[in-house]
Amino acid sequence: MSGKWKGIGLAVIALMLALTGCGSNSSGDSAGGTGGAGQSGGNSQPAKVEVSTNPVTLTFFVSAVKLTDTEFQLFMVDQLQKKYPYITLQKLDGKLEDLIAGGQTPDLILTDNDWFQPIQKLGIPMELTDLTKKFSLDLGQFVPESIAAIRNMVDGGKLYSIPFSMNAGEMFYNKDIFDKFGVSYPKDNMTWDDVLALSRKITREEDGNNYVGWDPGFPDAVESPFVQPFVDSKTNKAVIDTPVYKKVFDMLKQQYDMPGFIGPKAKFAYGPDAFIKDQNLAMITEWHIKMTGPLIDAYNDNTFKNWDMTTIPNFPENAGKGRHALTSMLLISQTSKYKDQAMQVILAAASKEAQIVQSRNARIPVLTDQEVIKQYGLDVPAMKGKNTDAIFKFKWSPTPKPNVNDKDVQPFIRGLRKTIAVDKVDVNTALRQAQADADKKLAELAAQ
Repeated sequence: MSGKWKGIGLAVIALMLALTGCGSNSSGDSAGGTGGAGQSGGNSQPAKVEVSTNPVTLTFFVSAVKLTDTEFQLFMVDQLQKKYPYITLQKLDGKLEDLIAGGQTPDLILTDNDWFQPIQKLGIPMELTDLTKKFSLDLGQFVPESIAAIRNMVDGGKLYSIPFSMNAGEMFYNKDIFDKFGVSYPKDNMTWDDVLALSRKITREEDGNNYVGWDPGFPDAVESPFVQPFVDSKTNKAVIDTPVYKKVFDMLKQQYDMPGFIGPKAKFAYGPDAFIKDQNLAMITEWHIKMTGPLIDAYNDNTFKNWDMTTIPNFPENAGKGRHALTSMLLISQTSKYKDQAMQVILAAASKEAQIVQSRNARIPVLTDQEVIKQYGLDVPAMKGKNTDAIFKFKWSPTPKPNVNDKDVQPFIRGLRKTIAVDKVDVNTALRQAQADADKKLAELAAQ
């Protein structure tokens, strides 16, 4: 462990021993007047739990997921005002490790299951089973894959967070570009070969503009339905030089090798900006949350409206499968002085009323309630007439077992894009080298 992380770890231990937290203006879970009964989400009956109604400020931090200030107000603050008006939620900025080192461990953190391990490494999250029982929170109302993903984060299936919203992979396409070149629009249930065929008809330079048919994005996202981990926890070896990644990169290489795909200055990754701002990218496969906010902004600014979406393409053997279950989730710090009130924040965010607000504002709800799901995007003009059924058509794939060093291995996989697309290293050689480099990194980490 590096000196920086050791320092953070010591700070966390000190915080835990001192039982300090960032909340203020209250004397704890049970002091003062009582009331504000806990309420589970969805249609569950409220649990009769006595919680202090003295005014209290809880601190809140967003880690590695997207939550705009407007969404924070709509999905969190407004819901608290309706249900638990004595709770004020203060959003913290900065780096989490700096907050912890400075004695400001947040009471609540919003993250997702892909980014839980770095937070768990710091010893922040508390196990929530007892609180869910205390407040009679019905876990059965949530998308089953979200709970399974959360329980899969640690050995023993413990519950360290509660789902907040879902994410999903989709393909977005620019209708204007397809119209310009007389190419049929993409459809649901496409294979990667179908996407490549469309891309070949579009990728070109014309009238001084470079048009790219498709940006595949990150290779580990393409791999996702195969449910392959980053690290084999039994051997502490990376899982890179495998038949799955050979299949993925053989397919991606066909896109990389298309004349016109590599742009000026050896550009090989285009991303949301090329699709939304530059509007020279015809198709992009991406996570829902990463795309919808900028697309809504572009619609409201009247800069880009003529787009739509399809289900995520797949290899034939993965037909009908979505990317792995990725859920934004709320966790409570072990050091919070106001754990009951923090649970009430979660209950408010998970309530049917709050989830309807999320759904109507184009966030994928985490409840299975069809009344909630059917209201998706109704308050967002940018979603009118769009193929929003594609968001919910495929079931999420299971999540592979995470490892504390997943984020150390991931860059080696993503770095293969340049190695293969720009440096023109053959797929087999590139995979072998990335495997060796990642294994070396894991060995170094194990020796610290």
